[in-house]
Amino acid sequence: MPELTVTVTVPLPKQPTLAGLERAIFKALMAAGRELLLQAFRACEEAVLTGAKQRRRRRYLITRFGQIRFSRWQTRTEEGYRYPLDRALGIPAGDPCSPWVRATAAWLAQAHPYRQAARLLGRMIGTPVDHRRLWGWTQASGRAVKGHFEGLRASLFDDGEAPAFAGPAPPIVSTSADGTFIHSRDGPIEVKLGLWWTGARLSSPTARHRRYLLQGKGFYATTRDADFFGQTFYALAADRVGIASAKEVFFISDGAGWLADLPTEWIAPTAVQLDHFHGKLRISEVALDPDRAARWWAWVAEHNLGALGRSIRRLIAEQKVDHKEGINLLAYLERGAGALHTYLRLQEAGHSAQMAPRGSGGMEHNVDLVVARRFKRQGMRSWSREGADNLLALRVLAMNPTTWRGWWGDAGD
Repeated sequence: MPELTVTVTVPLPKQPTLAGLERAIFKALMAAGRELLLQAFRACEEAVLTGAKQRRRRRYLITRFGQIRFSRWQTRTEEGYRYPLDRALGIPAGDPCSPWVRATAAWLAQAHPYRQAARLLGRMIGTPVDHRRLWGWTQASGRAVKGHFEGLRASLFDDGEAPAFAGPAPPIVSTSADGTFIHSRDGPIEVKLGLWWTGARLSSPTARHRRYLLQGKGFYATTRDADFFGQTFYALAADRVGIASAKEVFFISDGAGWLADLPTEWIAPTAVQLDHFHGKLRISEVALDPDRAARWWAWVAEHNLGALGRSIRRLIAEQKVDHKEGINLLAYLERGAGALHTYLRLQEAGHSAQMAPRGSGGMEHNVDLVVARRFKRQGMRSWSREGADNLLALRVLAMNPTTWRGWWGDAGD
């Protein structure tokens, strides 16, 4: 097998410091990496060169070892003008960076603001990177991931082709969804986030307070409408964890707004649970009295909505409760009455409290983790829908390291 060889020379000062040695060695190794790449390009081009040679074309490429400049042959074949070396390396002719740089830029940008991500990438490769260039690379990468998600949705709901899930049918897939708002130039934009998981394990058996980590976890997020969100969320869950073949599909949410119709229209769960925390919160906001709120929730838990309705109407007549808020609360609880104790059936069937919870604390945490920590930082008030959706696609992809590596291949390591 052919080998590449380069000699690395690092001058040793009379009074070296660790910081100085690290800097000198890093600089020498990066230069050696660039030289090895150029050697590899020359050897590769000799092996793949076909067609009539036209001229050598110069190209600049930002790589893991910094920016390199090289020349390669342009040839003419029956297909037209081509660059055999570019095709052999799998890089488009106009791409300014290597796949690893593009993947790393995407990972940094989904975790940090663009300026910070550009500075971090520049320090990693030893070459300054403009944040506007990094933004362009990230948006292009996000569009590709988003297009893949939309392709899965179209395949299932437009063409009727179910995703080819190869694993065994899961006994249960638990799901949840919620929304949060981010700022744009035109006002607030709602980001819809969906979560699925297939298991939970204890993070530490010796910890004083038990904490469980969700397993088989995945996300989907978008600023699109509820129907598009629901379709894509289900298609991704079918592709990743086989939700279509699961014996039980559990869905929990606060049941407000678009979340009221989401499960029946697109997720088709076998069990729907109304989040107790939000139910109690809404009651306390309307009741305006702790004792009254506790009494109302006790009636809800006993399925005694008649007593609750009489109490609310009496207090409305006495002007102790706002009329609109009282009627809306009663309608909300009547709509979700059948979903208040669904978790008990699944827990009695042997599923854990983490797979069939009565509260959506896990969903609230992941809204903060996936959306708020990247999109709702101080000063972030100029998101566009397209820009946010492209970055959200990368963000949800990066939440699962295995899925991230599967998308980027060797460049994701």
